[in-house]
Amino acid sequence: MRARTGLFFTFLGLGIGLFAARADSEFAPGPQFRSIPSFKLLNQPVGNKTPPARTKRQPGLAGSSIAAFGDGALVVEPDTGTLILTDKAGAKVQALSIGAGASQLVVDSKSKLAYVADRNGDRIVVVSLAKGLTKRRTIATNTEPYGVALTPDRKTLLVTAVADRTLTGYRARDGKQMWSIDLPPEPRGVAVSPDGKEASVGFLTTGAIARVPLRNGRKDGTPRYVNIERQGPVVNRVRRFGTNLQLLGRLPSTKGAGRVFARNAFSVVYVGHRMTVVPHQQSTPVQATISENRGSYGGGASPPIEHRIAFVARRVEGREPVAVAQINLHQPRGAAYDSKLDRLFVSGYGSDDILILNNVSQPTIKLRSIVSVAIGHKPGCGPTGMALNDDGVLLVHCSLSRRVVRYNPNKWVNGYKSGPALVASPLSALQEKGRNMFRKGKDFRMSTRGAMACESCHPEARTDGLSWRIQGNTLQTPLLGGRVAGTHPFKWDGGDKTLDISLRSTVTRLGGRGITTNDAKALAAFLTSTKPPRSPKQNNKYAIARGKALFRSKTLKCASCHSGTKLTNQKSYDLAADMKKKVDTPSLLGLASSAPYYHDGSAASLRALLLENGTIHGMGKLKSLTSRNIDDLIAYLKTL
Repeated sequence: MRARTGLFFTFLGLGIGLFAARADSEFAPGPQFRSIPSFKLLNQPVGNKTPPARTKRQPGLAGSSIAAFGDGALVVEPDTGTLILTDKAGAKVQALSIGAGASQLVVDSKSKLAYVADRNGDRIVVVSLAKGLTKRRTIATNTEPYGVALTPDRKTLLVTAVADRTLTGYRARDGKQMWSIDLPPEPRGVAVSPDGKEASVGFLTTGAIARVPLRNGRKDGTPRYVNIERQGPVVNRVRRFGTNLQLLGRLPSTKGAGRVFARNAFSVVYVGHRMTVVPHQQSTPVQATISENRGSYGGGASPPIEHRIAFVARRVEGREPVAVAQINLHQPRGAAYDSKLDRLFVSGYGSDDILILNNVSQPTIKLRSIVSVAIGHKPGCGPTGMALNDDGVLLVHCSLSRRVVRYNPNKWVNGYKSGPALVASPLSALQEKGRNMFRKGKDFRMSTRGAMACESCHPEARTDGLSWRIQGNTLQTPLLGGRVAGTHPFKWDGGDKTLDISLRSTVTRLGGRGITTNDAKALAAFLTSTKPPRSPKQNNKYAIARGKALFRSKTLKCASCHSGTKLTNQKSYDLAADMKKKVDTPSLLGLASSAPYYHDGSAASLRALLLENGTIHGMGKLKSLTSRNIDDLIAYLKTL
């Protein structure tokens, strides 16, 4: 028996060693990039020396695409907009249509209710779980609801709205709006602290989290914004964001060599001692040492994107200390916390793995393991949401394979089980292949040593809001959603005549080994299926009408270049005073979500663009615009 036990642990140790070697080999030391540790704190931990009290798990404090319910799970499938109840094995028991694009849900287990965000329908669907799945009522929201969370007393539902950039509190029992605040661009997940005294919101492009004081479910003061990368700049004076903010100048932060920016904070979660954990990525668009190596985004020899977790401590004496850890997941997105064990789970959307940390709210924080969830999933898993059931089993929603994975972290053997596909994909096989390539990290075909994926700079086919040093130029990240089909030629100078050529040249610029013609067709098929971002709600129809008239006027002549269904005439123009080459006419679809503006991102806002406060001039007779004209034009441009 002893011999068998010893042999088992020998093989176990060998397996763990092989796993670690495989993971590290993805970023093995080479002529450019250093190896990436599985988990490494880059500064002093900010956790409390006293272990947190072991409390009952409160899953409703943060939304996700999956929630534990009974012996199974509730899953939101965004591609089909379906809410699905599964059994213990992860198989479908019942399905209910919510609306294509449905994003997150949160469950009130005591009342047996689920609150599901219908992202495209601008509503929360309240579903009774008492006897299967039954729609009970809906709650009208601001434009494009995404993140949801319940206060601990289950009386207040918090909802983030992407297009309208708000966080709103609704009375759970009847859906009445209690309060609402304006937020910076691209808000996503929201979480409530276990004591109900605070909420935190993550963003894709802001570089900070918003912390909102609460009292009895109502906002109790002004939101505080905490930079999650202390090395980086305070992004556009984030404390002043709101409907009255007007950015008038350029964005010097996009050209500051060596400055870093936190991006893609899809989710936030509270852990012990009211610490906020924020998975994200760090981007360095212009590196401190410029070498202009072939394919080096950022202009240097180091990987321009790193994957991180920020730990933001509770506010003490006016300070909120932040610790940051570097990790070897790619595109960390989902997070779940086990309050009984002070254990954190983080999912790697681009690498199909789960990072598990012990003592996460304490100075003794340490890596427990990294678990792959790619086994048996084609084209891949793409883990987005996670939840813990009452037994401490982790439920993982694989958004690409549309399956539920059950992982018991306390079992070394048979701890991993994957359920069947819950729904059929509405995408074609070619589009599915392209989506997998678009999000996949650690893929040597796509970038130097697989450090970057398309999704790294284009989350949800959008833009990271940065301007990158690329082959001697400073070029802003273009919005892709809805702007690809029928808008050739591509690149800022119109140098790539077709989409296939453009995709293959982009991979070359990223330093990848290259993709085949079929690979490029798959990427193109996926990108042409994407839709532009939703427009924010505009209340002044008269201002919009005046702005539209100005846009089409013979004085400004905006419509002479930006015309047709894609708002581009697909031609290039010589702006010799400011540019060395001709400039391609970009599509204006989703304009409100594509800041900064101009090819180099030198105009921080639409107002800065119309005031010609960027590096490009001479596009229309903008000097003739009055202050009211500018307000009207902005109102119209935001509807595009």
